[in-house]
Amino acid sequence: MRRGRALTLAVTRAVMGTSLLAPALVCGAAGVARADEPVAAREPRLMSETAEITSVADAFDGDDPFDLNLVLGFRQSWKHASIRRETQLNQPGLETGGFIPATENVASYSSSMSILDVGADIGIYHDLALILRLPVILSWSQSLGDLNGSAATASQRLGDGMGGQLFTVPFTSPTRSGIDYISAGLDWAIFNQQRDFTKPTWVVGVEGRLPIGNPLHACNATNSGSTQCFDGSHPELGVHQGVDPGISTGFYSVLAKTVWSRRFGYLEPYSGFWFQADFPSSGSDFGKFNPTQALTNTPPLHGSFGLGMEVIPYEQRETFQRLDFDFRLKGTYISPGRDYSELFDALGSSNSQALRTPNPTVYCNSSQSSCLNNPINPSTSVPSDFVTKTYFTGITETQAYGAFTVSTAATWQAGEYIKFQVGGALTYAQSHLITQADPCNPNLGGGDRYQAGPCFNPNTGQVQGVPNPDHRDVLDLPGHRFSVDDSTIIDLFVTGIVMF
Repeated sequence: MRRGRALTLAVTRAVMGTSLLAPALVCGAAGVARADEPVAAREPRLMSETAEITSVADAFDGDDPFDLNLVLGFRQSWKHASIRRETQLNQPGLETGGFIPATENVASYSSSMSILDVGADIGIYHDLALILRLPVILSWSQSLGDLNGSAATASQRLGDGMGGQLFTVPFTSPTRSGIDYISAGLDWAIFNQQRDFTKPTWVVGVEGRLPIGNPLHACNATNSGSTQCFDGSHPELGVHQGVDPGISTGFYSVLAKTVWSRRFGYLEPYSGFWFQADFPSSGSDFGKFNPTQALTNTPPLHGSFGLGMEVIPYEQRETFQRLDFDFRLKGTYISPGRDYSELFDALGSSNSQALRTPNPTVYCNSSQSSCLNNPINPSTSVPSDFVTKTYFTGITETQAYGAFTVSTAATWQAGEYIKFQVGGALTYAQSHLITQADPCNPNLGGGDRYQAGPCFNPNTGQVQGVPNPDHRDVLDLPGHRFSVDDSTIIDLFVTGIVMF
C-alpha cells in the first residue's frame, strides 16, 4: 500500500515537473533552432546542409561511403581603370617648391577575360576533401584608350626624357588564351554543425598552384598583323615579332583560408580570412630579371577578410531540393611588390632607349675580381660591363592598396545529384602607384662606396646603399610615376555541379 502510494506520488510529481519545464524547453529550443526542425506540422523537414562556403565533400560516412563533385563553370570579368602620371611641368602663377603640382590623364584601361572553370571535389574521409581546379582562359584582351582627350597630347605626357615616347595611345595588347595554372588543395571541416549542432561549422583549407602555361611576355598588337613582344630568352634582340605573348604569370602560389558559419533556421551568417603568397619561377621573365640587389623582388601578398550571410528560403529533404542566396562583403589588402600592372604590355614592349638599355646589377672598383679587365678607370659612378645585366620586362614595383568587393550568388539544388550556381561581384580598388621603385637599396652595400655607385654622395661621403637594378628614372622618380585610379572590376559566373 505504501509502495503504491509512493509510486503514485512520484508519478504525479514527475508529470507536474514536466508540465512546468515544458515552456522553458520550448523557449530554449527557439533560441537555437536546429536546421532539420519543421516550423509547422505541415512543413517538410529541412536538409540541414551547411552553407555553400563551408560545404566539404567527405567519405566513409555511414550510408554515404564516397563523395565526388564534378565542377564545370564559366566566368566573365571586365576591368576598367584610369591611368595617370605625375608631372613637374610648371603651372602659370604657381610656385612648385619642389612639389609635384598635378597628375595628368594618360589613358583609360579596359580588360575583358573569359574563363572556363573545370574541377573536382573528392571526399577522402569525414569532412576532408581533395580540391582540384583547372581554370582555362578562353580569351583575355586589354587596351588603352583616350581619357578625356589624353590621346591628343600623349607625346607630351609620355615623354621618356630622351626625345622619345614610352608608348602610344591608343594601345592594344594581343588577345591571349590558354592555361595559367593547375591547383590542388585540401579542405577540412574541423567542426560540422550537421554532426554536432552545439558547434558552428569551421573549415580550414590550403591550396597550391603550379604554373603550367607559357609565361607572359610584354607585347604590342596595336598595329594589326605585327605583334611585337619582348622575349626574356633573347633580351639583346629587344622587341621583335615571332614571340608567343604567353598566358601564365609564372607564379608558384600558396593559398590558405579559415571560414566559420553558424546556421539559425533559414539563415547562416559566416566570416573568414584568406591569404595568398606568390613565388616567381625562374623560367619566366619575372624570374630571369629579378636580382637580389633589388629592394623589392617578390610579388605582392594578398590578405582578405570577408563576412556574409546565406539565406535559405526553400529546402526540402524528401526531394533533395534547396534554394540558397549568398550575400558577401570582402576586403583585401595587397602589399607592395613587383607585379604585372595595367601598363605591363605598354611599358614592357616599349622601344624607348630609356627602358631598353639594361641596368647593371653590380657597381664596383675595377680592381675587384668581378670587374677585372674593365677598360674604364675606377669610379663609383661607372657600372661594370662584365656582370649580369637587368633588362626591363614591363614588370614594375607597385604600391600597397586595398580592394573592396560586394557579391551575391544563388544556388539551386535541383535534386540529389545536381545543382547550379549563378552570381556576380563588384570590386573597387583604391588608387595606387604602379611605378615606384626606389633608386637605392639601403639594406645592402655595407658602406662600400664602390658598390654604392650613384648611391654614394661624394659631397657628404654618405653611402645610401647599392643601386636598385629595377629602378628607372623615367618611371620611378617623383614627377614621372604612373598611377591607377578609379579601378573597378565586374565579375559574372555560372556553374554546374554534378554530385556522386
